[in-house]
Amino acid sequence: MIHEFQGPFVYWTKVDNHDKIKSQLMPFINKLSENDNSTVTVDGSTTTYYHQSYPYITGEMLEDIIWKPLDDMMNTKGLEKPKDGYAIEGLWWNNYADGGRTQVHKHERADWSGVYVLHLEGENTTTFCSQYGQSPNSGYMNEIKRFSEVTEGHVMIFPSFMQHYADVSHKRIIVSFDIVYNKKRIPLVLGR
Repeated sequence: MIHEFQGPFVYWTKVDNHDKIKSQLMPFINKLSENDNSTVTVDGSTTTYYHQSYPYITGEMLEDIIWKPLDDMMNTKGLEKPKDGYAIEGLWWNNYADGGRTQVHKHERADWSGVYVLHLEGENTTTFCSQYGQSPNSGYMNEIKRFSEVTEGHVMIFPSFMQHYADVSHKRIIVSFDIVYNKKRIPLVLGR
């Protein structure tokens, strides 16, 4: 007998209205990246990881970046949607300079995480790691995967427990997010 557990996966799709979203967000991100008081820089990446207010991001943008792709992912995988819907646990952007990177990490506070590739010069270096330890002699289930199909304008959504990192890259800007099954959260402040 064999029982197979559901395995982790990475879903990706093109974001509707990417060009419009990019033209609206890039001026804000570039301006904020120059202001040391509003961002943090780690490993060559300027980020707004600790922000809760994004007046330059609209509900319409979130529909295209998060909600439509998340709904499609759930339908494609045949996963049951939560009765009370979803909530955004966190939202931030990273502006990577040439040579910028992010260490291996996972998002333990959420159910789903996502990376929207807003701007990309060169290849996408977001890399995912298998969740299971490796067999020390055979390498069984020791997988590291990068998706060359994911280019500017794509969003990737994956279980938040998946370890991932951004290898050294050329200039790129991503918008990242964490999604939880709906519960009482402090709402993000968005533009209209």
